[in-house]
Amino acid sequence: RIDLSVAASAQIERGGAKHFSAVQLMARSRRVVVACVVEFALRAAAKRRPPMAPMCEPDGMCHESADAPSPRTVYTAKNAEQKTLWWSWHERLAKTSAAFAPSKRPLLLLGDSITESWLGSSYGEPEKGRAAGVPAVLEQKFSGFSPLVLAISGDQTQHLLYRFGPGGELPRGLEKDAVGVLLIGTNNLGRGHLPNETARGVVAVVDIVRRHVKRLVVVELLPRDDYWVLPRLCPPRCDRRGRPFPSFAPAIAKTNAAVRAALSSREGVVVVDCAAPFLDARGEVRQDRMPDRLHPNANGMGLLADCVLEHL
Repeated sequence: RIDLSVAASAQIERGGAKHFSAVQLMARSRRVVVACVVEFALRAAAKRRPPMAPMCEPDGMCHESADAPSPRTVYTAKNAEQKTLWWSWHERLAKTSAAFAPSKRPLLLLGDSITESWLGSSYGEPEKGRAAGVPAVLEQKFSGFSPLVLAISGDQTQHLLYRFGPGGELPRGLEKDAVGVLLIGTNNLGRGHLPNETARGVVAVVDIVRRHVKRLVVVELLPRDDYWVLPRLCPPRCDRRGRPFPSFAPAIAKTNAAVRAALSSREGVVVVDCAAPFLDARGEVRQDRMPDRLHPNANGMGLLADCVLEHL
């Protein structure tokens, strides 16, 4: 750190502070010093904060199973605050669902942060970054429906199994008319679940949701290119040489193939591939539609809606 009081005095001596007295410059210097001290304290506190426990151990054992209901735990919540936010938002969604009185054909939008973007929120709190403009897209694209968004950022299949099972979050009495759209599973891969286990979780969620809707559209996992996450998953998710995988693409492809195979003959269920709008000619994620390489922006969500609407 520079001694700001000395720097200020030196500037006065050089004649560089013609419009400020030494007292004024010293006061400004003290404010800068205080700001630096506060910033240092905040960074130190952040370093002391314990990181989220790994969901899957180096031997491959995962603390949450993709096809067994579970609320968010220390293995899938970054900290106690996020865990509290999850419970609070889940309870609010359950109340919203219980009061749902559609005036048009009911449409249930189910999933994680991508689906919660329809509300312009994350954990029920305003999300003005990646979700900016998305609620307007929802209103425009699905004007012929009464949509109910039941989604929580960061959720995996086991969390939907809890929310829609013991949590009682799904509305009742709409079985003869409602249609549903389900997009879930990318966070399972992003936290260490294998493709086949993730697919089993998706199918388990379908089994629950299908009892509450007349028709269910299952959207295959969208492409993602946040490759910087992969080193945290190795071990246990490493290549044959013990190195982190360079891409999520193979795991996504395997998961989608397993889901398609498992649901190909399910009555009232259709599996759709909406990946094309998010990939360029080289097969890489288009950042103009998915800026953080994981979440579609408003433009991307509009294209996703167009894909879904073809099957509703």
